Amino acid sequence: MEDVQLDVSNSLSTIVQLKTGIPAEEFLAHNRKRKFVMARCVYTNLMHVFTNLTDQEIADLINKDRTSVYHMYKIHEDLISVDKNYRKLFEECSDSYVALVCSGKHEMIEPAILMERLIKAEREIKELKELITITLSTKSNDELVTG
Repeated sequence: MEDVQLDVSNSLSTIVQLKTGIPAEEFLAHNRKRKFVMARCVYTNLMHVFTNLTDQEIADLINKDRTSVYHMYKIHEDLISVDKNYRKLFEECSDSYVALVCSGKHEMIEPAILMERLIKAEREIKELKELITITLSTKSNDELVTG
């Protein structure tokens, strides 16, 4: 792992620790209590967004296997859409990291990596908007038929 990626990892870990009040060694330890799982999930997904690490490298950082990382991505997708506390925690941690980077107190993410992540996020937002539109139009049609 490159030094820059390690710096990003350390910064994100510190931010998650500050926002949750849980030391990294605790949220990265094998523990299934909700507060630890949520902190670990936030950290894992922040690493996915803000680094160019492979899923295996992220798994190594959190002492899990690659399939656990995939599972955390799935949990994140579910929680971000239904759990306002999780969404708030993730957004606060993400915003804190962006503020840290923008303030020049941290190594900048390579522009190509950041652009790739932004394009991916925009594509996912577009797909979600299309799904919402389809769902809403289906419900409207069902209401007209059963009305």
